Amino acid sequence: MTVSSLPTAATILDALQCPAGPNGGQEPGESPGEIMDPILALHRNNAEQWDREDDARSEQGDALVAQAKRDIDRLNGARHRYIEAIDRAVMAVITPSEDAQMVTESPGMAIDRLSVLVIRLASTEARAAPGTADARRYAERLPRLRCQLDALERAIATLLEELDAGTRRFFAYESLKLYGPGAPGPVG
Repeated sequence: MTVSSLPTAATILDALQCPAGPNGGQEPGESPGEIMDPILALHRNNAEQWDREDDARSEQGDALVAQAKRDIDRLNGARHRYIEAIDRAVMAVITPSEDAQMVTESPGMAIDRLSVLVIRLASTEARAAPGTADARRYAERLPRLRCQLDALERAIATLLEELDAGTRRFFAYESLKLYGPGAPGPVG
C-alpha cells in the first residue's frame, strides 16, 4: 500500500479551522516540499485581507479606506504567491500522467476558495451569536454555508486523491497580472 505525500482534504480543513499548526510564516517557495506551510500562510493572509476589506468599506474616513486598499493590493499579491507555492509543493510530490484528464482549477486555487469559505463561515457564526445585531439573519445563512463547505471539502478530497493516483493533472497556477492601463507596472 502506498502512503500519499499529500495531506487529505479533512486535514487541510481541520488546519484552516484551527490554524495553530505548522510554521506557516515562511515566504512562498522557501520550503517547496512542505504543503501545509503555504496553506496556513495563505489562510492567515486571507484572514488579514478579509479584515482589511471591512476597513475599505468603512465610513471612518478616506485615509483609512485608502490605506486599506493599498494593504488589500499587497495582501492579494501575497495570496497569489501562496497559491503558486501550494501548486509547486503539490507538483513536487505527485507524478501526473500525460494522459490524465486535466482539471480546470489547481489545488492552490481550490484551497484558496476553501480558506475564504472557512473565514466566511466563522465570521457568519460570530454574527449569528445570540444578542448580536441581525443574529437571526446571519443564523439563516449558516446551513447553506455549511453545505457549501461540505461540498467543497468533498471536491478537494476527490481532486487530491485523483492527483495522487495520477488520474488527474493540473496546470500550475501563475499570476501574471499587469498593473496600470498601458504601463507595464509591477508584475505580480
